[in-house]
Amino acid sequence: MNRIVFIVSLSLFPLCLLGQQQTIRANNPSIEYVGRFDFTDPLRPAFMYSGCMIRTGFTGTSVSIKLADDSLRNWFTVKLDDSIFTFKSGHAGALYQLAKNLPDKAHSLEISRRTEWHGGNTRVEAFIIDEGSRLFSLPGLKRTIEFIGNSLTCGYGNEGKSREEHFTYETENNYYTYGTLVARAVNANYIAVCRSGIGMYQSYGGDTGFVQPKLYDEIVVGSKAVWNYKKNQPDVVVIELGANDLAKPLDSAAFANAYIRFIKKIRQQYLRAKIVCAAGPNESGDVGSKFQSYIKAVTNHFKGADKQVYYFDFGIIDSNGSDWHPNIKEHEQMAAALLPFIKKITGW
Repeated sequence: MNRIVFIVSLSLFPLCLLGQQQTIRANNPSIEYVGRFDFTDPLRPAFMYSGCMIRTGFTGTSVSIKLADDSLRNWFTVKLDDSIFTFKSGHAGALYQLAKNLPDKAHSLEISRRTEWHGGNTRVEAFIIDEGSRLFSLPGLKRTIEFIGNSLTCGYGNEGKSREEHFTYETENNYYTYGTLVARAVNANYIAVCRSGIGMYQSYGGDTGFVQPKLYDEIVVGSKAVWNYKKNQPDVVVIELGANDLAKPLDSAAFANAYIRFIKKIRQQYLRAKIVCAAGPNESGDVGSKFQSYIKAVTNHFKGADKQVYYFDFGIIDSNGSDWHPNIKEHEQMAAALLPFIKKITGW
């Protein structure tokens, strides 16, 4: 399988010029939405988180998707049968031709957002396929892992060439992060709730308002809709938070208490999920040791009361992506460390 085949060109032609083709609206039951989507308007489901995925199968020789993107900065990964390629949003209500001149047979299609929440919301409006063709449901996955994290979970700068290169939307690729790699390895749905700079008690800049416990229920920007936990039960929750908290002077007790309260919230909504509290990836030195000790203290709090709360340490990773973030190779190292741990606690 090729990682990137080509960057798809965007087409801004109106639907009336498509010829012998048909429009399939976004509420078609053969379309599966994986991740946090806001269905307040079922004909225009909205999403903002990294890794949100649209899955369907289709017959025929061509396929396009119509998306409305808030910022026109977002990038998407497409897996079409065994090929993988990317495209960038380029117009508020653009039609993106994903393929043409395909063999006239059944095809599988997955489209996932590479970029994170501050790129604004994206709305799915329609698929365009050949007249006389159809969409069909792809086999669903029975396992789900939810990853709650910061820039590392988003994939910040993982395609950057060096530590000195600064963030761009083009070099953020959630499709090749440690979380997506682990989820694909165990045939699990991937759900991410992640934002660069966010913390558990305080953000990278010390803001106690920009923290996961206060924003966790949110689905998309500017909506009052909150996530329906009852209908979306993961098997495993991985929490990758704490590095941004440690970027500024930190009250360790305040951090631990915030973390403990957050785990209790997760347990209330996910009664059977295994909750993995991850330390790192670390650099050698005092900060890494503090990180480990803080997360250990949190998990030790639950030893007697909740045996499904686990401590995990990514270990030391030498980050060489943009702005000192892990690149794809280093995300692969993180996945290689986490995967056997997930298999051990789940029996997968």
